[in-house]
Amino acid sequence: MIHAEGGTTNGKFLIKFKKGAFVSLLSIWPKVHKWDSYFLSGCTGVIDGLPHYVLVSSIPFSTLTKIELPIFRPNEYFWKHHQREDEEKWETYSRVIRGLMSEVSGIPTLEVSIE
Repeated sequence: MIHAEGGTTNGKFLIKFKKGAFVSLLSIWPKVHKWDSYFLSGCTGVIDGLPHYVLVSSIPFSTLTKIELPIFRPNEYFWKHHQREDEEKWETYSRVIRGLMSEVSGIPTLEVSIE
């Protein structure tokens, strides 16, 4: 699993993705997890995997909505209709995937990145 934004955010926006997941131009299986809790943010990226899952699963009145989009692989039609003149291919790929994820999840995008 690759968290394409390359870091932890506040869980309210999709920020610009880093190129690591996109530079190879291979297939991507986009997934969105929307966490809602009165007690704990799902964005506690400083806790390792298993302890994090145990903590999160023990909190009452929390919901997790998982959205899986179809596996996507760019082709010539994609590049012809989506690539902007000033973009590298990986940037086009990440921008379009982020836009699709935003559209289906209702999570707005934010034009910042973690560098």
